[in-house]
Amino acid sequence: MKPIWLAALLMATVGVPLPAEKKALTFDDFFSARRITGFVVSRDGRAIAFAVKIPDIAANSIGSDIFLTDIHGRAPRRLTDARGNNTHPQFLTEQRLTFLSTRDGEAQVYALDIREPDTIEQLTKIPGGGGDFSWTPGAKAMVFQKEVFPAAATLPESVNWENERNASPVKAKILSTLLFRQWNSWRDGKRSHLFLHTPGSNDYQDLTPGDTDTPPIDLGGGRDYGFSSDGRTFAYVKNTDPMVAISTNNDVFVRDLAGNSEENITAANAGNDAGPLFSPRNRFLAYFSMKRAGFESDKKDLILYDLKNRSRRNLTAAFPYSVNEYVFSPDEKAIYFIAGEGVHYPIFRLDLRSGAIAKLVDGVYASALAVTPDGKHLLFLSQSVRRPNEIFKFEIRSRKPSQITDLSGEHFRDIEMPPAETFTFNGAKDEPVEGILLKPPFFDAAKKYPLLLIIHGGPQGIEGDEFHYRWNLSMFAAPGYVVAGINFHGSTGYGQPFCDAITKDWGGAPFIDIVKGQQYLVEHFPFIDKERIAAAGASYGGFMINWIAGHSDAFAYPFRSLVSHDGTFDARSMYYSTEELWFEEWEKGGTPWTSDLYEKFNPANFVSRFHIPMLVVHSENDFRIPVTQGLMLFTALQRQGVESKMLYFPDEDHFVQKPQNARLWWRTVLGWIAEHFK
Repeated sequence: MKPIWLAALLMATVGVPLPAEKKALTFDDFFSARRITGFVVSRDGRAIAFAVKIPDIAANSIGSDIFLTDIHGRAPRRLTDARGNNTHPQFLTEQRLTFLSTRDGEAQVYALDIREPDTIEQLTKIPGGGGDFSWTPGAKAMVFQKEVFPAAATLPESVNWENERNASPVKAKILSTLLFRQWNSWRDGKRSHLFLHTPGSNDYQDLTPGDTDTPPIDLGGGRDYGFSSDGRTFAYVKNTDPMVAISTNNDVFVRDLAGNSEENITAANAGNDAGPLFSPRNRFLAYFSMKRAGFESDKKDLILYDLKNRSRRNLTAAFPYSVNEYVFSPDEKAIYFIAGEGVHYPIFRLDLRSGAIAKLVDGVYASALAVTPDGKHLLFLSQSVRRPNEIFKFEIRSRKPSQITDLSGEHFRDIEMPPAETFTFNGAKDEPVEGILLKPPFFDAAKKYPLLLIIHGGPQGIEGDEFHYRWNLSMFAAPGYVVAGINFHGSTGYGQPFCDAITKDWGGAPFIDIVKGQQYLVEHFPFIDKERIAAAGASYGGFMINWIAGHSDAFAYPFRSLVSHDGTFDARSMYYSTEELWFEEWEKGGTPWTSDLYEKFNPANFVSRFHIPMLVVHSENDFRIPVTQGLMLFTALQRQGVESKMLYFPDEDHFVQKPQNARLWWRTVLGWIAEHFK
């Protein structure tokens, strides 16, 4: 259960009278809510600048602006003027704030005085525009990220090459290596590099030259680069393996900027190393580390590297969960970190001298962890199924929490959204399995409600107490459904052995968990109507829906309908068309020509058993699970004479994000489910 203090804070509406009547959540309510995407605290610890995405459903766009409040949450105000996308706020001094903006076309860095924000000054003229950036110690120069052609001698030359290519009437691509596209974009021979630049100059020093990506395109640890506080040393992450498509071997490199020499300090580890961060006094460099090569969801430990004696210590070897984010205390005596635990992401303190770990903030779904310069407060974002992210403050000495922002309080004041509950049952291997449950708005225990089972992706993911902007549990509950998500074997937040259990067993233990979970829900919650049950899932969840379609006889209670979004249908062709092959090879125990698991857990082999009505959703630009998987699934359903429909997006990827596309998605998915609950 969520702590009382957090529940009260998340629902706080100070000074606002309670409404006489409430209503169920609608798409416009849900999607139009402002979204805090990140924040930064000023150097004197008095002010907080934060970026907010602002959807405009009618315009089919999502803009972004910079807001400011003080450390107590007083007098919040908007600093930028809705011109372009304004993101990545960074304080240059106590009053001078810089940020990335497309207000004049290409993304450049701008500055304003928080006391007089009406005057905005452009600081950079980066050829082709820049990306994520940070200031060097002393704030005289900056580092920014940009994708370039590694063979180009200079940044302007790379931009010229790209302009020439874009202007050419020939759009053909010549492929010579794997990982030629990733997630939702073609790589086209470009690499992500970091450039050192002094605003006002025409000098752009490539700090990470060569045919590698920094930061890595995937499997990174947040911001995978940074300077020591004295500005002499630079740490960054890259993968130098010859075929990155089968490798998770990101490494941490440390460069002496004076001598321009560098060292791979994680060369001995074949797993993923990422997220380097110098301690405030430059004694240590911490970073994330996974042991097993080729496994992207191995336990993520926190390693402390002594820069003087070159020794290292695994700080979380005995800790059961993966570390998600971390920050040093200003006095260098402790590290504060976030780790997934069950359906939440609580905050912990790690004492660097003793190694002791203590939980500080429980029952939160925390992210974007920061510490104030005086070391007295932790700042973080937290969300729940009832509210999007807001900024919170935690006073370390008194253990007193408080809420700083309340962007969504008034927005959702009249909306009835029940809180998340959890349940536990004996799943596969007779091990406890946890699930999350939402009752419908205006719940009446004397009534019967349909059950909608949501199956999460990853598969090493979780159905958590979060306000998800694509698969929002409160939106699924709004029509009057009981919504449940089962954190089956393979889910994170329950220890690494539980997470490992899905590997090479996609249709085994996780499927048993879902079978047992469905039966448990129906037989332990008398308000669930056993005659009206549906299931929906995306990514791995889409695979599981396809697997359920061919194995529905295992369930105690029948499904009225299914929804499969971006799920694998044919495991063999999936391998030959996806991009990050390390994932398929780890999860299936090899390649299709060396492992029989591609056939053992292949939904395409069980098409003859399909009979449950199914909605198929897939998008053209999904390169993780290519659109042909959805087309093949729909063809199989139609050829078998199974009632089916397909929703195809030519302009989306693995995620449906454009406002009006999202509206159509919800209308179609909820419409399909409602039709079959009649």
